[in-house]
Amino acid sequence: MEILKKSRIILIPAYEPDYRLISYVKELHGHGLNEIVIVNDGSGPAFEKIFHTLEEMGCVILVHQLNRGKGMALKTGYHYIHDAYPDYACIITADSDGQHAAEDVYKMAKEAVNHPDGLILGERDFKTSGIPAKSLMGNRLTSAIFALFFGRYLPDTQTGLRAFGPRLTGLMWEILGERFEYETRVLIFCIRSKIPLIEVPIQTIYENENKGTHFHPIKDSFKIISVITSDFMKFISTSILCAAVDMGLAWVMFDLLRGIFTGADFIRIMTATAAARFVSIGVNYSLNKNLVFGNEHTGENSLYRYLALCAINMILSAISVYLLHTLLNMDEKIAKVICDVILFLFNYQLQSRWVFAIRGLKHEP
Repeated sequence: MEILKKSRIILIPAYEPDYRLISYVKELHGHGLNEIVIVNDGSGPAFEKIFHTLEEMGCVILVHQLNRGKGMALKTGYHYIHDAYPDYACIITADSDGQHAAEDVYKMAKEAVNHPDGLILGERDFKTSGIPAKSLMGNRLTSAIFALFFGRYLPDTQTGLRAFGPRLTGLMWEILGERFEYETRVLIFCIRSKIPLIEVPIQTIYENENKGTHFHPIKDSFKIISVITSDFMKFISTSILCAAVDMGLAWVMFDLLRGIFTGADFIRIMTATAAARFVSIGVNYSLNKNLVFGNEHTGENSLYRYLALCAINMILSAISVYLLHTLLNMDEKIAKVICDVILFLFNYQLQSRWVFAIRGLKHEP
């Protein structure tokens, strides 16, 4: 296949496709989209005829001998395109089960060229009739949970029609994930590294109740939700651990300092509290940076941002408790619990997207 400059490459991961894929490729050709890379993700001998026909039509066929998952199929395609096409304009990923209209693929290609630094998402309209219940419920649930934890509502978090320019290719193959959950990890990575997400409306197509899909509504939805919530669960765990460190160390120092601050209980308690808090803040910072958000690209000032956030939290907590107590006559202890729970969620968002945000990555493969 002739490699043209500024090619718009269509990448299709395919596992046990039917003959609709052949018709789909013809439709793509009809829109001038002729550079098509298809990854046979371990489909087996029974599907060789389909892939042979696609190869005769000019498609590049890459083969996994065993099924390795959609994420790995996409990464195989990204590596091949990076090496084989020296000057491509963009990569458009599409599914093999007929869900993405050829005209929408063409639309995505144009948007990717216009936004070389962003990830273009084909957004289906789930308000239309005829959507399979499992697809509607899965997308609604994951969109709501994604918005809760990452502060961005995406109506179609599971869309397989995506596009991006060569500046992002090298980042895409480094993101963890092998199967359907990989695409969710890509969204999280883009949010945390401030890569623009551009949503483009596309047609909503479900043929034969979407029975051709290999997406398992229970198992794969659970994996996706686990990916979305995994950092938050680790965040809760480290917070509990550091609270125990703070309290335990303070209790120990209360007794150790009695001989030093005899008759000065206030100074003894303040000294123990401050020392314990200093240690717990250091432990919490280290755990959140290396374990929770697992990011070595936080920039040089993440510690200062973390300390600033700690100070903001203390001020907001005190003011909020005071206002609830004085204006609403709420018990101080109850007000403290309510305020600190809200601030805890606020804290997670800011640590993910500001304190430990991904910074300084090169967008060239």
